[in-house]
Amino acid sequence: MKKIFVITAVIAAFSTGAALYAEDQAQQQGGDSSAEVVVKGQLKIKIDAEAPVIEVKTDANEVAQSVISTEETFLNISPEDVKDVKASLPDVMLEERTDYHVEKSLLETQPIFKISPKIPAGIDIDKWNFKVTDSTGGTVKLQKGEGRLPDVISWDGYDREGRILKVGSPYWYVLTYIDRAGNPGSVRRETPKQVDALMYRQDGKLAIEISSNYFFEPKRKDRMTDNGRDVMVEVQDYIKMRNTYPVIIQVYSEDTGMARDQLRSIEKVLAEKLKLPKDFFKMEGFIDNSLPKNYRVKFLING
Repeated sequence: MKKIFVITAVIAAFSTGAALYAEDQAQQQGGDSSAEVVVKGQLKIKIDAEAPVIEVKTDANEVAQSVISTEETFLNISPEDVKDVKASLPDVMLEERTDYHVEKSLLETQPIFKISPKIPAGIDIDKWNFKVTDSTGGTVKLQKGEGRLPDVISWDGYDREGRILKVGSPYWYVLTYIDRAGNPGSVRRETPKQVDALMYRQDGKLAIEISSNYFFEPKRKDRMTDNGRDVMVEVQDYIKMRNTYPVIIQVYSEDTGMARDQLRSIEKVLAEKLKLPKDFFKMEGFIDNSLPKNYRVKFLING
């Protein structure tokens, strides 16, 4: 009888220890919804733990309320209000493209000369002449007047035959006058004005002319200078802004062979930078026979 009691006590103690061990293992495996623990011996205990159910509630009326409010606002607009909005819109939309350049422009624009004459007080002008001359001393612009001088006298760069100035060539101006007492006077430009790169309008196109001496190196006349490369950046901007083709590129040089070499240099730059096919550009080479010489590169861009 004593032996039976002792065996029963040992079994009871072993069962209690197994239960505590199973509970500890279940806590360590808390991520599982159901965990099974096997204890060696005669006792097998299964512990079930169910994950909590979380219920998310959404009010569909709240979601739709903002949409309904927007529709109501639109539907409440009267036909008269709609007519007013329509009447305020222009019939024709005009587009103006803005010229943009990161750096300061190297292209000069008209007018070439613009002066505000400073005549001593008390002088009563009778007659006056404004004259522009080129490197040969020839007169390319002559403007005459009587009486009071204009507040501003300017030259747009065209000569008396309507030809634009020669880029890379020097120009001077002189303003002469005679007062009522017959005394002469003058205002003149002592140092010449030389335009190396000029932009102007010609027959509805944007014209850009650059002196060859400014654009190409003196020894390697088919290789661009630093100034030439900078000017080409601006030319590319204007080509991209207008985006109409073909762009006409003309080179006026000492012979046709040199003109072709210079055109190839320009074509290479445009192909690398703009990634445009060759048929987007019309290349023309000419021999310049003018006096004084006017070796230059000219771009004619549509728009």
